[in-house]
Amino acid sequence: MDASKITQQPEKGTNQPTGNNPISKAAESLKSAMQAHSANPGPAVPKDFNVQQEGTKEERRAKAEELNK
Repeated sequence: MDASKITQQPEKGTNQPTGNNPISKAAESLKSAMQAHSANPGPAVPKDFNVQQEGTKEERRAKAEELNK
């Protein structure tokens, strides 16, 4: 066998799926539909998120200690 024939790569474009293939069309539509899952927007926090703390720091710590008994 000729070594040059073994190491030859197939021509580009011969194994590429065509755009007219229904399976590739379905795969493309599935990719676009599933792209929302790859996003990582984080938690939704409203712009005016003003939460008042209940009591002082010592009162909150005492309440936490009471609940954790």
